[in-house]
Amino acid sequence: MWILNRTPYPFDGDTRLYENWRRELAQRIEVDSSEIVIIGSSAFGVSLNPNKNFRAFNGRSDIDVAVISDYFFTLSWRYLRNLGAGIHGLPQPAKQSVRDHVQKYIYWGTIATDKLLPYLPFGKRWLEVLDEMSNIAPTVGRDIKIRVYKDFDSLRSYQVNNLKHLRAQELEKGL
Repeated sequence: MWILNRTPYPFDGDTRLYENWRRELAQRIEVDSSEIVIIGSSAFGVSLNPNKNFRAFNGRSDIDVAVISDYFFTLSWRYLRNLGAGIHGLPQPAKQSVRDHVQKYIYWGTIATDKLLPYLPFGKRWLEVLDEMSNIAPTVGRDIKIRVYKDFDSLRSYQVNNLKHLRAQELEKGL
């Protein structure tokens, strides 16, 4: 898929820079660098979110990273599944995110960490790493967000589903 297999936009075609960046992130979060893929608007320079009006990647854009790891997916899933009454101690956005995972994300084999990362067993360390990576070129000063996918099929399926949904929305606008 052309969205997943490319040198991302912020790296300006410099494949070596991208590989070094991936290797650095991978080492710090303890995954193989082949399990890291930049996705979203930072992958190719424009947002595919129709609510963002296909906005071009710019100075305020964040870096969306897919981490493909059965280990971290399963660890996260077990944490969410075993929360029990602990869910009541979470802030409202995190509670809603847990509900979203039950209804949507787990089905697609993904953990959207944007509101949950601080609570996951590995979350505090990963948050530190994301802050550190925002000091390394070319992601200096950018927010870096991670989604964890169970496997590459989950990543592909999730992205393809989103593209199909986007296509349907755009076709409906033309009618």
